[in-house]
Amino acid sequence: MNGNMSAEALEFGEVTAGALEALGGLDLLRAAVRAPAGRIGPIDEALAGLGVWDLRPGSDEAETEAAAAVCRAAGWVALPYPVAERLAGNGTRALTPLPGTGAAFAAHVDVPLGWTGVRLDGTTASVTPTTEVLGGPLGAFVHAVGVGADGDPDPAAAALLVTLQSWWLLGLLDRALSDTRRYTGEREQFGHLLQHFQTVGFRLADMTVAVNGLEELAKYTLWSQSRSPARSRSGSAPAVRLADALALRVAALEAADVVLRGAHQLHGAMGFCDETDVSWLSRASQAVRRLPEGQSQTVRRLTVLATSIGLDGPFSDFDAA
Repeated sequence: MNGNMSAEALEFGEVTAGALEALGGLDLLRAAVRAPAGRIGPIDEALAGLGVWDLRPGSDEAETEAAAAVCRAAGWVALPYPVAERLAGNGTRALTPLPGTGAAFAAHVDVPLGWTGVRLDGTTASVTPTTEVLGGPLGAFVHAVGVGADGDPDPAAAALLVTLQSWWLLGLLDRALSDTRRYTGEREQFGHLLQHFQTVGFRLADMTVAVNGLEELAKYTLWSQSRSPARSRSGSAPAVRLADALALRVAALEAADVVLRGAHQLHGAMGFCDETDVSWLSRASQAVRRLPEGQSQTVRRLTVLATSIGLDGPFSDFDAA
């Protein structure tokens, strides 16, 4: 695989990032928490003007890379809009992840799009958004949804959704790391900058390794979504792509624990105050990290799938049954 994204995709991401910063950046999230309905029109129009909704990720590598770059730019400002979910639907629908069992909650389903639910095993179902909001700082945009009859299995759609959501989370973690580096480079204690203390340097190094490692795996997963697998023990191409995507999600959730815990610790009490961006980034990450299922359930699903079909790429040594 080529570990470098195309220049066109990178440029698309940079243009998107610039447009979102001009629109308000992280202040879009602050304003949306106060007035959720007011966020929809301006963000939709800004992204439409850039041609984001014309992208068809999954159709070829270039389109998929461009969509990932857009999702990363959206994650950088914790954009309160279902960018990954809408792009994963290829313009004809928006996808929301569903849990395997139990009550279903979904983020941003108040945005008027044609929503379809997809579980992490690739099964789909019709969904009906409700007006019941989870509420609180961690659920400002999370609504209960009614789950209808199952539809046709679509593991390729599930894989694309999980991949693009992971790129969104990568952008958010990159921002949290950048903010923490800046904070520790400005804040003094006992006459020295925080970043000059050895323990602070170790923590920043752990956070940096987590983000860089996630980025490399995210690039591999993008590539895997745009090709037919060279090898699989018994799985179809969509199933192998889904296994790769779930592996990426596990890595993204692990990286989020390292980066956001470190960001809170190095900011001290300020990291839990609304005056700091880290507080907002941490809260905005919760929906992607907790829905439809958390880390342990994602690991369980990946284990079941990998045991049946094996894994390609960096995890190809996994011994399938």
